[in-house]
Amino acid sequence: MPWDLCGIGTSLRVRLPVEYAAADGATEVDATVVEVPFRPSVNPNARERARAKGIDFAD
Repeated sequence: MPWDLCGIGTSLRVRLPVEYAAADGATEVDATVVEVPFRPSVNPNARERARAKGIDFAD
């Protein structure tokens, strides 16, 4: 994604793969850049559990 379009709240028009197409079959949809688009995992993996404890694997 270009840096000038990655700001939170930026409106975009995106093309989705067919398997993620809208209910009407449209593959181009309106989108908005958000901070975290996903819900927390119900079953967190080892990295998520470590991060929750303040451990950073990137060190």
